[in-house]
Amino acid sequence: MCMQMQNPMLFYAVQVDQDGKLTNLFWRDSLSKFDYDCFGDVVMLDTTYHVSKYNMICAPFLGVNHHWKNTLFGCALLLDETVNSFIWLFETFLEAMGNRAPRTIFTDQDQAIEKAVEKVFPNAQHCVCTSQIAKNAAKKIPNLYEKPEFRDRYFSKLLYGCETESVFESTWKEMEEEWGTKDNSWLNRLYESRNKWSAAFGRGIFSCGIRSTQRSEGTNDIFRLMPANSMDLIGFVHHYEQQLKYIREIEVRDDHSSRGKPELVVSNNAILTHAAVAYTRTIFSKFYEEFLQSMSERVLDCSCDGAVSEYTLVCHGIQGKNVVKFDSVNFSVSCGCKLFESSGWLCRHALYVLNGNIKVTKIPSAYVLKRWTKGAKDCIVHDDSPQVSPCSSKISRYSTLMRKAFAVMSLAAEDEDTMRIAMQNLDKMVEEILRHKSNLLTKDGEVNSDRFVNANEVSYSISETSITDHPRRKAKGVTGDGVESKLEKKRKKSSKGATSTAIQSRGD
Repeated sequence: MCMQMQNPMLFYAVQVDQDGKLTNLFWRDSLSKFDYDCFGDVVMLDTTYHVSKYNMICAPFLGVNHHWKNTLFGCALLLDETVNSFIWLFETFLEAMGNRAPRTIFTDQDQAIEKAVEKVFPNAQHCVCTSQIAKNAAKKIPNLYEKPEFRDRYFSKLLYGCETESVFESTWKEMEEEWGTKDNSWLNRLYESRNKWSAAFGRGIFSCGIRSTQRSEGTNDIFRLMPANSMDLIGFVHHYEQQLKYIREIEVRDDHSSRGKPELVVSNNAILTHAAVAYTRTIFSKFYEEFLQSMSERVLDCSCDGAVSEYTLVCHGIQGKNVVKFDSVNFSVSCGCKLFESSGWLCRHALYVLNGNIKVTKIPSAYVLKRWTKGAKDCIVHDDSPQVSPCSSKISRYSTLMRKAFAVMSLAAEDEDTMRIAMQNLDKMVEEILRHKSNLLTKDGEVNSDRFVNANEVSYSISETSITDHPRRKAKGVTGDGVESKLEKKRKKSSKGATSTAIQSRGD
């Protein structure tokens, strides 16, 4: 609540059990909401780390910004990993983000999470972390996974190396026949969810070019650096906020590094010049790699049907063919490799066709995703935004103003000149608002309470329900003296079936 008094757009939600003990907590600040508005198409949830002396589960929500680096959308602390806890978490996250669900969500391999995703995000693509599947395989099938002949030839290929569904199915069948795994229950369950983790089934699913929550491990290392055994929950929140600030400082430095246009070896190519101007440096380097590799492509076959041309491309030394369709009227292009659909930048095959057409003088606008551009965070507030009614709350007005202010801040932070322009106009706005407020004074010098609200006053209906600590718990698999106290057994028994209650939810 203290954090929210400083930033009214901060959102938080708390759950307690029947005894008023803390069970689940989620929060995100205003900038995280703004980042989600820009980059919330792909979300990663990592639940592999436990924090604090209470052994609560740390569950950060992460995304990928326009520099292809992690950004934080919020964080949760969970008491358990039940379906109900994850449903509460996802519903709370959805509320905190304006009821806008992600296109794709990456999670760990967990049946409770899977059920919760199906309920709360029914239209999102659910992908499972491949790195954790490999870790689970070492535990669930150690007699097989420890053998390189099984792990490298079959299991790793099924995770990463099958380019088509037919190749995946044939590889799986060969594995069953050679290693006798047809009746293995864990592998059978893994097979049933193959569309969530195998690269063969991931084509066309937008993932920002990532395929697992292993991407989140770099950020989660931040949490591992904490003295987890001694840090309390409030200390963890402060540590999280400090690291969040550090991540944002890195983004600011990346924004500055992306200014201008990189020096190009091929200076007169229109498509390459357009990419250098539009994309951030990191994304341009990925685009540039595809552009260079397009020079190795050759046309095996070509056919036309009106304005639509179909090219079959091959590359020396690489097996397989790629079919590209190109419409010369609207400059639409598609490729069977589906790199654009999954990553958001054009593949070498499509670039080969576009670069060979004299009419194409830049990347077609449909294939330049704003989320990868230097202006990814510019002017995301549109004129058709819902208007705030005269009787709206101060928090609602604050929220609307903050969203518009972010657009100004993003533009003004580019350099000293834009900042000077913004500061001058902000000073004028402050003067005008103060004049307006002084005009609201009645003749006897009292404030018209119907129209004037003290700028320093923030009103909250604080819940009377107090939140208390829950008993310390051991992490899964953590060994101790092997003796469980009677008090601990009684707590476990009494907590069975207890439902958590959401007692507070604040924000925009």
